Amino acid sequence: MALLDGQPQPTMKALLSERFFAAHSLPLNAVSLLDTLQQTQVFARLRKQQGERQTRHFLGSSSQARSLRQQLDRLGSWQGPILIRGEHGSGKKLLARLLHEASPRKGQVLMHVDCVRESNVLFDEQGPLAAATRTTVVLDGVASLSAPDQQRLLQYLQAKPEMALLILSRGELEQALLQGVFREDLYRLLARQQLQTIKLREQHGDMLLLAEHIARLHGSPASRRQRCFSDEAIDAMTAHAWPGNVRELCGRVVRGLAQAQGRQISARDLGLEAVRRCDAEVVTLEDYILRAERQALDDVLARHTNNMSQAARSLGISRPTFYRLLHKHRLR
Repeated sequence: MALLDGQPQPTMKALLSERFFAAHSLPLNAVSLLDTLQQTQVFARLRKQQGERQTRHFLGSSSQARSLRQQLDRLGSWQGPILIRGEHGSGKKLLARLLHEASPRKGQVLMHVDCVRESNVLFDEQGPLAAATRTTVVLDGVASLSAPDQQRLLQYLQAKPEMALLILSRGELEQALLQGVFREDLYRLLARQQLQTIKLREQHGDMLLLAEHIARLHGSPASRRQRCFSDEAIDAMTAHAWPGNVRELCGRVVRGLAQAQGRQISARDLGLEAVRRCDAEVVTLEDYILRAERQALDDVLARHTNNMSQAARSLGISRPTFYRLLHKHRLR
């Protein structure tokens, strides 16, 4: 809400409409101010409820999205482990949460266990596996379990095959199986039922729907008018390879909301190159190199949600070099 010393200038009206829920001029009218505050509370509550309702479902109208929703409905009542496979950032944890909410255990707390860091508590008497008879337990990094721990997990599953375990894999579990370092009999028990996430680059028909949904969830709750994506931004999103999938899309849209100056979010706001037309002007080799350099920085920042250490490591450069490049391209 904006407080103005006098009436707003014509040039300010667009900004006020875009950035603020309402504007009041001094001296304040107490009745009008109270009415605005009540409207703001109602509006914010409705926005929150809308977001919560939408995140309880897997969005998308494509055939892949419809098929995945059908599988979620079918597996909601399944008693036993489910393997959720998919690329980095493609929504494995979202599917795990949706499966939990579709199950008879939805009233219980969903538990997440990182087997890389927490394998020492996995088999405790009051640990995650003991809880899997009451609620849903998500296991990430199962491929890292030692041979003795794999044996213990196998024994647990043989004794209690109805345990509600959701196993997340980016392909490392299957790789460990091929390398002979993961038990085949344990894998068969874990993978009796499987779900495969959708790669964002194969979901072009749903990309704008997902981007707009993210923009609504992360947009300013004080703004009545939602930002939209320019045609240039939509073309750039369609052309992008999305190695980080939906997580990368979320990072870019949040960045776009912060960067956009007007009501529209441009390709540049998203950190994406505008799609070049066939009649675009010829540029020098140096321009191409600079463009590729900036695009690489934008990509890793979005993929690793601005974690500088991980971003620098993925490019194979030191953090000082990474920061120098950020400064060079005015990204920080």
